[in-house]
Amino acid sequence: MSSKNLVDYIIVGSGAAGAALAHRLGSNPQNRVLVIEAGESDRHQRYLMPARFTQASTDPQHQHRHASQVFGAGRMDHRGTGCLMEGSTTPSGLIWGRDTEADYEAWEAVGATGWNRSRFLEAFTEIERHALDATASRVGGASRPAEAVGRQDATAELWLDALARQGIDAVADLNGSLDRAAYVPHPMSTGVPKSRARALLRGCARRRNVRVRPHCTARRILFEGTTAIGVEAQTSRGTVRFWARREVILCAGTMGSPLLLERSGVGDPEVLTTAGVHLVAESQAVGANLRQRRGAALTLRFNGVPDHGREPTPPIVGPRSRFRSVPRRAAVSAGGGAAVLAVTNSGHGTSSPDMELLFTPVVEHDGLHPGAVGATAVTVAFYPRSPTSIGSVHITGPTLADPPRLVPGYLSTDHDNELTLAAFARTREILATEPFASTMTEVNPGPEVTDTRDTLRYVMEHGFTRKHEVGTCALGADGAVDEELRVRGTHRLRVADASVMPVLTTGDTEAASLAVGWIAGDILRNANTRSR
Repeated sequence: MSSKNLVDYIIVGSGAAGAALAHRLGSNPQNRVLVIEAGESDRHQRYLMPARFTQASTDPQHQHRHASQVFGAGRMDHRGTGCLMEGSTTPSGLIWGRDTEADYEAWEAVGATGWNRSRFLEAFTEIERHALDATASRVGGASRPAEAVGRQDATAELWLDALARQGIDAVADLNGSLDRAAYVPHPMSTGVPKSRARALLRGCARRRNVRVRPHCTARRILFEGTTAIGVEAQTSRGTVRFWARREVILCAGTMGSPLLLERSGVGDPEVLTTAGVHLVAESQAVGANLRQRRGAALTLRFNGVPDHGREPTPPIVGPRSRFRSVPRRAAVSAGGGAAVLAVTNSGHGTSSPDMELLFTPVVEHDGLHPGAVGATAVTVAFYPRSPTSIGSVHITGPTLADPPRLVPGYLSTDHDNELTLAAFARTREILATEPFASTMTEVNPGPEVTDTRDTLRYVMEHGFTRKHEVGTCALGADGAVDEELRVRGTHRLRVADASVMPVLTTGDTEAASLAVGWIAGDILRNANTRSR
């Protein structure tokens, strides 16, 4: 056994959670930490610019692609998860959402004891301190890198005006509990968007006790009985084995972690037997409880908007300005996946915000209507924040080459159908607000789509999923992991990523995933203290 391949901790995956965990474990120079990453470096410009997140998120060279089971009218999704440093946070809009207290109350309600708002708030604060520097309004008197706002032009201003007329006011911080809207901010460093995961991972990788191994795909966990002792991985040079003196922690994401567990013999015995995998530890919960959002976009053609498509400019500085000034270089380079994000209530039986709207002055063609829209077009996308439908993902064979069986479960509850219809109607209500309504024509799905059946068919057949999947290795009394993230039925094996979230939080999952990795670091430090 090579001493280079023997470490204290093996972390599988360098996404948001893996980066935060590596940072925490690596801060103790006595810990030897190895991070295994299937992908390559994300230093290419296409991955540094949020404006190119759509290109990055559909590039097959840097995505694990999973085809779903057929749903709707013969529709099949090809799900992509990031195969790069920082995982799926690289091809993303870099939206930082702290979520609400109610989100974590829902976690504790299903048995995730101790995973509450105060615990996450502490993690968020520390992540911001380390990854972004401190902010006066949150954790101290220092300043963090400037934040660039999204693309600003006449159409975005018209949209913000329409939102305001519907009671959705512009705010400086998207984190809150009321209806609100804002240009999407991106943390900047020398004019380039600064991913929190990237900042943490780059920092800890400079330490002598932390090694990040790219182009290294985990094939299976190595066990001695039910004790995890290492990881077998595939590299360009062949198969290699790494050994862990203390623990193996999976941060491979909502799709990757359950599939790796099942290939290693941890899961539902029926699934494993069918796939030809020897059972190591039984866990019915692995791969189950897949929670994900399903939204849809409306394409609009604008007329008579003179400066649509021009370069974004910095916000106007002045006493009445909605947003603070940012450096021009930062503002010009920022334009992320959406220019304006709004959080509002659909009117479906709750007083709190239950849907999001994404306004983007760049059409993301789906190939269904080629040539239908020109350069003067935008998309307004909506999605419900907390769906209740459940899907699953499982292996079909013992190797990496065997495609997983992904069952989306979209809109499989009455709640989700009703919420989707309410969100669609609320989107149309805002689009009908003057003077915004007089400047645009709806191209897709078109004004003829009005009834319940056609609306749900449009969402199912032409909708999208925003890489917010959670739940396949869930915390909870009946979940795959316990309150300290230990995989039930095994020893020295944990999962620490979005897959442990029992239900979706109301915001983007990047912040919550980072926090899970950060909290996992605290848990492991405490476990080591107890073991001495």
